[in-house]
Amino acid sequence: MTTNPEPDPLVASLVGQLQSMRDAERDIFGALDPAVRDRPMRPGDWSPKDHQAHLTAWKARQVNRIRAARLAEPFPTDDRENDEINAELQVARAEWPWPEIVREADEATERLKTEIVAIGSTALVESQRLVGQVYGNGPSHALTHFAWLAAEGIGVDEARVTAFVEEHESQLASAPLPDSDRGVGLYNLACAHSVAGRLDRARPLLRIAFQLRPDLADFALEDPDLAALREEVPTLR
Repeated sequence: MTTNPEPDPLVASLVGQLQSMRDAERDIFGALDPAVRDRPMRPGDWSPKDHQAHLTAWKARQVNRIRAARLAEPFPTDDRENDEINAELQVARAEWPWPEIVREADEATERLKTEIVAIGSTALVESQRLVGQVYGNGPSHALTHFAWLAAEGIGVDEARVTAFVEEHESQLASAPLPDSDRGVGLYNLACAHSVAGRLDRARPLLRIAFQLRPDLADFALEDPDLAALREEVPTLR
């Protein structure tokens, strides 16, 4: 008689967080009036649809990074500034209809989950960057964009955003992460709380993040998402 092996805790956590992110995307973007979702929020700005496409594009880039690591191929690099990359990604998808945006989002999420399972936790941790990149191009990335969109007053379901934040915070607390990656995850979560005005929830997270990743304290001094806490950053180190 054969039994199924126990799931890898780190892999299971990352896959679970990516699924939670995709579920939240469906609910948050899907609940918007299409006329609002597909229209730039101001002249020359992105539409909410562009934000969804942007989140998907960076997940797809992470798929390529993990696949390269798994196959021992050269790591994909791009020396351009993020703003230049983001502009190119936005233009490439600007005319896509919403069903195509949804299809790509579903496919990119499934591909990323598959690559995480295929590479396994040992290689993810030994890479010293892949776990953090999964967060940075996945759930932590969504936290930032959801907070920005909620602040725009365009009808975003703020209760659903809050539910995703709470779920992510719980997952982050229990995930078997290296200290460095946990520090980055907590820092990004603190940024989301700060943008939403939840400063009392951001402060303790920043304290822990700075303990785990002291270099983040210097970065925080220039981070626009922490503008409301900038003067307090030295006291939180």
